[in-house]
Amino acid sequence: MTLVPALRRASVLAFLLLGISAVQASVAFHVTVTTERVNKPGVNTSLPARDTQDSDVVLGEHFISVRDGHTLSVLDFATRRRYMIDTAASTYDTYSLFDVAGSRAAELRHRQGIAGMLKASGLGQQATPPVYEEQALSVLDNKRRGPLLPQVLDGAVLWSLDEQPLLRLGIAGSPVTGDDATAFAQYLRYTWGGHPAVLKMLADGKRIPAEFTLSHQQIAGKVTRHFRISAMTVDAPATYTLAAYRPRPLAADAPALERVLAQAALPPPLGPQAHPALRAEAERLFAAEKPFDAFLSMLEDHFSTGALVDKLSPPQQQAMQQCQPIHDLTRALLAKDKEGIQAALTTVQGLRQQHGLEQPVLALFEGNLRAKLGQRQAAMALYLQVLQAKPHMAAAYQDLGDALYAQFDAPNAWRSWDAGRAMAPSLQQFRKVNDLERSLLNDYPAFFAGGAPVQLPVPPKVQPSTSRPASSTKTEGSTNLP
Repeated sequence: MTLVPALRRASVLAFLLLGISAVQASVAFHVTVTTERVNKPGVNTSLPARDTQDSDVVLGEHFISVRDGHTLSVLDFATRRRYMIDTAASTYDTYSLFDVAGSRAAELRHRQGIAGMLKASGLGQQATPPVYEEQALSVLDNKRRGPLLPQVLDGAVLWSLDEQPLLRLGIAGSPVTGDDATAFAQYLRYTWGGHPAVLKMLADGKRIPAEFTLSHQQIAGKVTRHFRISAMTVDAPATYTLAAYRPRPLAADAPALERVLAQAALPPPLGPQAHPALRAEAERLFAAEKPFDAFLSMLEDHFSTGALVDKLSPPQQQAMQQCQPIHDLTRALLAKDKEGIQAALTTVQGLRQQHGLEQPVLALFEGNLRAKLGQRQAAMALYLQVLQAKPHMAAAYQDLGDALYAQFDAPNAWRSWDAGRAMAPSLQQFRKVNDLERSLLNDYPAFFAGGAPVQLPVPPKVQPSTSRPASSTKTEGSTNLP
């Protein structure tokens, strides 16, 4: 393949997006992917037997952009963000880069579970070979694998793993730097998949092949994807800007989830006056001899600002100790087994009837209990109710994110977690989210290669629970991350 001196005409919009101020050049190319499917007898699917997709790709120093028609996606490895841009509407959506690795890891566990059920039912031969699950998701299932083995063909090399053909690699290609080869493998990882061993081999090869084929097997049948790279150039800009675009506006008929996540990006974070104001409300309720309402107000303060519940006067402490609803609630939220959690749900529902169904903290607790019982949709409805009324209650974004992640909606899970962490970064309920990101960085480092180091929050020593108030002396507990 020869390198051409200018970008393709089809890449003009991508070129305008990327700017011209960079010193270091990047690699750009056009890719045509032809997908062919051969389904097993009796399989009904709406997917075509053959389809073709054309894209223009730029491999930048810390980013990758892929343009397909009016859709331009940008993976920013320096900030670990990704952007989905509608060039026709000049709008974009932003997501966390973590949601890709997080969703792939969760999907692999899900497929492993399906394979286990098929094997237990005597239908193990119908399960997809694990190597092809790894090929589809670009993550390993921690099983021992042999090396990639080559078979020389006419003008190509067929690479197989555990006797399963994965890659037919053409001999022709263009030499590139090691960083560009790594970025090319990263492009495949995020857009089309590829076995980690295959992607590593391509990254180590320091070239971009002119043609290659990835082979897949699924429960429905076999899929092959033929890649043809053309119109390569090395004088593409090495940076990008979103200056020509604006965040996508909320549609008039947007569902509640989208409305809540969109509104989370609009209001400014609570200012330093928020905690004193909420604490003053608790003091007023104590003075009105309403210790349970004061207790809920302090919890709302903690869940919104991260402030600890402390400095209670002796009369206030006595009032709380003598308040039976507080004992009923805290005892209910300590339930562990299904029967206890069901009883706790009844208790919280009774308290909501007495103190108002709109009471946000009690609604949040009912959502948590329903989530523990596997009632994810009902839990999400309660979280959304809370956040529509109290858009700054950061802890509710954590619980909403947990429910979304349990339902394989990783993009929106991270949107929710990110919203809550931006509002109350010190809130310790987010410890498990931070730990999850650290585990993804450790277990799947290839998904994050090519970016500058990003400092994650330091994990706290202890983790209070959304199931009871935090205090300056008692902060043990756990959250509801599945």
